Amino acid sequence: MSKHFQLSGRTSLRTRITLGMLLALVITLWLATLLISHSLRRQMEDTISAQQFSAVSLAAREVDRSVKERMQILQSLAEQLKNLPVTEAELQPQLERRPLLQQMFNWGIVVLDTQGMARASIPASQGRTGQSYQQRDFVRQALRQGVSQVAEPVWGMHSKQPLIAMLQPLRDRDGRIRGLLMGVSNLALPNFLDDIGSAKYGSSGDFFITAPLSRRYIVSSDKRRLLQPGPAPGVNPLYDRYLSGYQGSGIAVSSRGIAELSSSVRIQSTGWLMQAVLPTTEAFAPIRSLQQQLFGLALCLTILAGSFSWWWLRRQLLPLTEATALLAGMRDGTLPKQALPVRQQDELGLLASSFNGLLERILREEEQAGEHAANRLLRKIVSHIPGVVFQYRLFEDGHGCLPFASEALLDLYGLSPQAVSDNTDPMRAMLYPDDAEVFFSAMHASAANLTLWNIEYRIVLPDGQLKWLRVDALPEKEGPFVTWYGYIADISQAKAMEAELRIAATTFLTQEGIMVTDRDGVILRVNPSFCQITGYSSAEVVGKTPAILSSHRHPPAFYQQLWQSLLQDGRWQGEIWNSRQSGEVFPEWLTITAVHDSDGQTSHYVAIFQDITERKAAADAIQTLAFYDALTHLPNRRLLLERLQHALDAAHRQQQYGALLFLDLDNFKSLNDTMGHDIGDLLLQEVAARLHHCMRAGDTVARLGGDEFIVMLENLGPQRETALREAESVGRKILAQLKQPHQLRGHDYRGSCSLGIALFAAEHDSTEDILKQADLAMYQAKAAGRNTLRFFDPQMQAEINARTRLEAELHHALEHGELSLYYQPQIRHGQPCQSVEALLRWHSPQQGLRLPGSFIPLAEQSNLILAIDHWVLQQACTQLAAWAGHADTASLSIAVNVSARQFHQSDFVSRLHRLLEESGANPALLKLEITESLLLMKLGDAGRKMNSLRQLGITFALDDFGTGYSSLSYLKQLPLDQVKIDRSFVRDVLDKPNDAAICKAVIALGHSLGLTVIAEGVESAAQYDFMVEQGCEVIQGYLFSQALPPEQLQNWLAHAQPARHGGNKAQDRPAQTPAVAAGS
Repeated sequence: MSKHFQLSGRTSLRTRITLGMLLALVITLWLATLLISHSLRRQMEDTISAQQFSAVSLAAREVDRSVKERMQILQSLAEQLKNLPVTEAELQPQLERRPLLQQMFNWGIVVLDTQGMARASIPASQGRTGQSYQQRDFVRQALRQGVSQVAEPVWGMHSKQPLIAMLQPLRDRDGRIRGLLMGVSNLALPNFLDDIGSAKYGSSGDFFITAPLSRRYIVSSDKRRLLQPGPAPGVNPLYDRYLSGYQGSGIAVSSRGIAELSSSVRIQSTGWLMQAVLPTTEAFAPIRSLQQQLFGLALCLTILAGSFSWWWLRRQLLPLTEATALLAGMRDGTLPKQALPVRQQDELGLLASSFNGLLERILREEEQAGEHAANRLLRKIVSHIPGVVFQYRLFEDGHGCLPFASEALLDLYGLSPQAVSDNTDPMRAMLYPDDAEVFFSAMHASAANLTLWNIEYRIVLPDGQLKWLRVDALPEKEGPFVTWYGYIADISQAKAMEAELRIAATTFLTQEGIMVTDRDGVILRVNPSFCQITGYSSAEVVGKTPAILSSHRHPPAFYQQLWQSLLQDGRWQGEIWNSRQSGEVFPEWLTITAVHDSDGQTSHYVAIFQDITERKAAADAIQTLAFYDALTHLPNRRLLLERLQHALDAAHRQQQYGALLFLDLDNFKSLNDTMGHDIGDLLLQEVAARLHHCMRAGDTVARLGGDEFIVMLENLGPQRETALREAESVGRKILAQLKQPHQLRGHDYRGSCSLGIALFAAEHDSTEDILKQADLAMYQAKAAGRNTLRFFDPQMQAEINARTRLEAELHHALEHGELSLYYQPQIRHGQPCQSVEALLRWHSPQQGLRLPGSFIPLAEQSNLILAIDHWVLQQACTQLAAWAGHADTASLSIAVNVSARQFHQSDFVSRLHRLLEESGANPALLKLEITESLLLMKLGDAGRKMNSLRQLGITFALDDFGTGYSSLSYLKQLPLDQVKIDRSFVRDVLDKPNDAAICKAVIALGHSLGLTVIAEGVESAAQYDFMVEQGCEVIQGYLFSQALPPEQLQNWLAHAQPARHGGNKAQDRPAQTPAVAAGS
């Protein structure tokens, strides 16, 4: 065979031309273009950004100058008004004679006193004199801090105009704050920021000023943005970065989806952000134009380089014409007598080499055609021979062919001989993967040594069927090839029979005993497991009957039934007792099966059995574990309940008393903690042993678990007194025994126990009831000081039943609307009622009106408190929404007590928000009263939730302050508005100096922290006068009114509330006693 020529990439004409000229030139050209374009873009972007930042900085300085100019005017005015009283008569003329003020502040000047009340203003037409600005946060902050400031932009309370206020403290000669000067600018009218609002940055860009705290636009080229919120946090990261203090420029996608170049500078005097934005389409338009020119030039150069390369390629391939002319001679059927010479190592050389290969293949196929003609005759001869007679040829490249194969190939492989005459890859593909390595190793060894190729292997047919084959073939060397002549046989059936024999042999060697007898029961064969289980050898039992194994435990009727089943059903299975050669009797699980011959007659019996000695022992162990304690081997709770039920049944039949003694070791946990659980286990075992010694025959000692034991006494006689004395005697004996010292691995331990006793007789029918009674009595013994005994007291059960009944009634009350809210007024000195506290009442059908103290403690011990708290909040929100429609109650707020369990629910904030939205109530009129214990449980969680609710407008009062563990630290950390003095301090404030001192301290502390102080439980005018004298702002108690239903409260508001001057007549007070008030 001629040597094949392989064209390498290094000598290819196409490679030399394309990579040498076109590719290198184009890549270099475009790479340089991209680098130049990128560099120019970066430089121009930086220049444009710097220009924008410079413009924004200039505008920011101008705004800063204007603000400082106005603040200086306010400061100068404050200095001029320093000695004048803060009254309209003195200040109004001073303001009106200064027209410059209205030029600087287009919405005028307002003078406020220390209470936030407007005492003078210009222009007077605005009618602001006499209005209160106390509700404005920035007014309260300026009064409290005493410094000048520029407030966040707001909407006017009455004018509904967008306003900016500049505030300057008004002081007296001693420096004390007497009020505020407030200059107001209306952003909707011409003002000092109009130059910014009317300016445009570029043709489509904007200037605007943003208030960073509220995220609202103060001034914008787009007038629609005035006081509108900017992008929400997270929408525009660059905008968020500006708000956090970054000054500079950047590119970001706006909330409108437009990429924009922006710059931001902080205005020093106000903290506002001066910003400018310009869409990148306009900002970088010159850059894109330059890039387009660069890319156009690069495209032109690419076209020129490509054209030149194409022309050069045509000239390089011109020598192919000669080879083309030579191949044209093939059309006439003439072949060259020798191969074409290969003169150069390029495409032309590859063409000559390919032509020479084609010539070799044509000659080889002519030779194979002669072989096929000879094989047709041979195929006729072997067509009727089972198996495949074949000739297999292996080529140097590892592939092969079957020049000849008999028609049986179709039966074995499903392939026709013609399909593999040129290539045997389809046959190789069917080879079982696990056999491939061995198969080819044997073939190559036979080819190398020219020895017999003999191997068994498997193939997988297309339908998934697995077939075993065996090949036997002798090789011959034919030039560069190796050719085998041989035979392939199907051995699948032989392999299946071999597997069945192997399975049968393996089965006979199983761990189960096997015995084969003839139809008369004579033993023919046994397996090794039979000999191992019975102790007999095979020689000792073959020829004998199975009677040699009989244990003589079963009566003759048992064997008669066994043979009857075999004769009728051909099978018997069951448990049987046999004996070993040693005489030991053992249980076995036996299965006997009849074997039938071809005529259906029984020819043999096969018996298979297992030694179940260990299984039965395990079952007994499981039984022990199920009914007995593993540590003390005493009956456990399950067995105790069974025995107790039997004892109850016997007591009913025999009219006898019994007793159940519930025993709990004292201080057992301390023993475990100090000496270890292994010592504790020794003590439990010692206690179990001593209890056994104290018992009579027939009594039961059981361990419930831990350090709890039960002693059950039966047959204590028909008289209750006798049974009590007998049970007490046994109990005293147990106490004395367990008080004796215990030796625990060298440790001298003295212990004791608490013991509860419950009698049972014919009237009892529940084991669980008796256990509970004994358990309650044991806890009574614990409470009595331990190391003693107590009998079950029915009064204990009565209390439990009453508590259970109350809980059921409370469930019913929730479901059937028996609960309602009453409202007790909270009076601010000298003012009409502005708030009430919601108090829960239960209208019980059985007991009438019930106060919270009679049922809330029980609710707090169960999950009922969560449902009640939710109902109270829901009703309060609904009431607020209803009052909003009436003029006399529209501004009335409601204080609601919140339990710790409800407040610390993970979804408390979201549920309360949902209640407010569903009811339509104003959150600012809802006040939550929380206790110190609630805060101290989870201070961090409480703070987060309170801040979240504060953002909705909800306020907070600290209830019962000073009655628990007080910490002043949380008063500073939490957003509290009010603090309540507990009624326990108010009640004796006039009689006990300590209570009076506490009230004074709480009021002083509240004032120092800016908190409103409420005193609850005020019932007398003297108490009222004391509290007002000490500075307590709000009073609540029976002095003014008890808690009232909503309809009575509205009548009270209209006719019975105290006069605005703060006095209170004795005859106006309802005649309630302090005892009734305490239950509110």
